[in-house]
Amino acid sequence: MMNDWSEIYNLADGYRQQQQWQKAAIAFQTAIELRPDFFWSYHHLGDALTQLQQWNQASLAYSRAVKLDPSFFWSWHNLGDALTQLQQWNKASLAYSRAVELDPSFFWSWHNLGDALTQLRQWDRAIAAYLQAAQLQPDNQLIYQKIGTAFEERGGLEQSIADYRQIARAQERSSYWQRFLIEPQTLVNIADILATKHQVRAAIALYYLVLEIQPQNAAILAKLAKLLQQQNELAQTIAASEQNLSSQLLNRQGDQPTPQTQTQLVAEQTEIAINHPISPEQLESLCSAVGWSSRPLNKVKQALENSFCYVTAWQINREQKKLIGFTRAVADGAFHAVLLDIIVHPEFQNQGLGKKIVKAAIAQLNHSQIGDITLFASPHVANFYHKLGFVSQPNNLKWMLFSPNPSVKNKHKD
Repeated sequence: MMNDWSEIYNLADGYRQQQQWQKAAIAFQTAIELRPDFFWSYHHLGDALTQLQQWNQASLAYSRAVKLDPSFFWSWHNLGDALTQLQQWNKASLAYSRAVELDPSFFWSWHNLGDALTQLRQWDRAIAAYLQAAQLQPDNQLIYQKIGTAFEERGGLEQSIADYRQIARAQERSSYWQRFLIEPQTLVNIADILATKHQVRAAIALYYLVLEIQPQNAAILAKLAKLLQQQNELAQTIAASEQNLSSQLLNRQGDQPTPQTQTQLVAEQTEIAINHPISPEQLESLCSAVGWSSRPLNKVKQALENSFCYVTAWQINREQKKLIGFTRAVADGAFHAVLLDIIVHPEFQNQGLGKKIVKAAIAQLNHSQIGDITLFASPHVANFYHKLGFVSQPNNLKWMLFSPNPSVKNKHKD
């Protein structure tokens, strides 16, 4: 019987090395029936099922593997990946947590742990995991976007500062933070990059954390003062823009609406539509309003017809519609898409309309299972797209990639 088992296991392993995943999965399952206590049969079965994208069965195989050998890092990490595909975030976070305990040097375990904790809205643990990932791969651009988003979601800046200064004062320190507090320069390096990536809130909170450890650090004080000044100027600019917008709305309506009416005014007068019929003349009229050069109408018609989808925003006034916003997507229909012609009429800018248009386009592409979405943005509007989930690519600020939950290729140890 043992000889039969070993022959079947070797056959399964041969299929695995040849990447014949279906045959490998069947053979490993047979080997398990003959000898249910052999760790490698379960682990490699999980690998084969992962390649077949049979996530539930893969998670069961890896779960059995970690029971037989709880010290093998790859089983825990791959279990986390399978559970992530099943959106079982709590179980996935536990698996990744065990993985980083066994091997704290693997970037993707920390990164994926941060993603799982983000789904659980456990912001501080997610931030700590992302910081660990950033420390391991400081050139990874997406991780700084995720750190910034987590800080935005966790609450106000003042509370974040207070909470993160408390981390340094705590007598019992989390293992996640131990190294950072012993080597605060690592935090400084991450905060410096966050500041350049427009993640000001995150950078400020981390600088304050460093100051709690090194209160006389003049360099940090100077950086912090500069960022706080930028934050204050930004707040003043936003307040002035909101006041100016309010005045424009009041003048346009000719009366004095209540604050509640005022904030709802744009929503009541606009409509977002997917693939709503639009003429080349309407689109060119909108382009002309924002100062774009005119294009041949026959070419505009051809561009609309060849677009994968497009999103339009309309002003509704006495049952008449006026095109006030637009974007379109060009795609391969399976994996990749590019957003083009993102336009908002000048009279309706700074009212959140551009954000709604882009989000609607992303949702439509995601509905078609297209996840790799790019666009081209000038530097002065890059921050607008940062807030929507796009990330500036290294050495090329104009090209930006939308990646809210990037797929991670499983890595398996033979």
